[in-house]
Amino acid sequence: MTKFDGLRGQELLEVEEKNGEITLIFKDNRFLFIKLENGKMVTTSIPE
Repeated sequence: MTKFDGLRGQELLEVEEKNGEITLIFKDNRFLFIKLENGKMVTTSIPE
């Protein structure tokens, strides 16, 4: 999963849950948003 290579090995600073979405906040200002849409897990990472 090349999409997540930038997050591998990064220190996880915080986990937030809001409106059914989980946000993982990593050191160096990287975010990973995780939510369910139509029964499937959808992820968005910033920056990609």
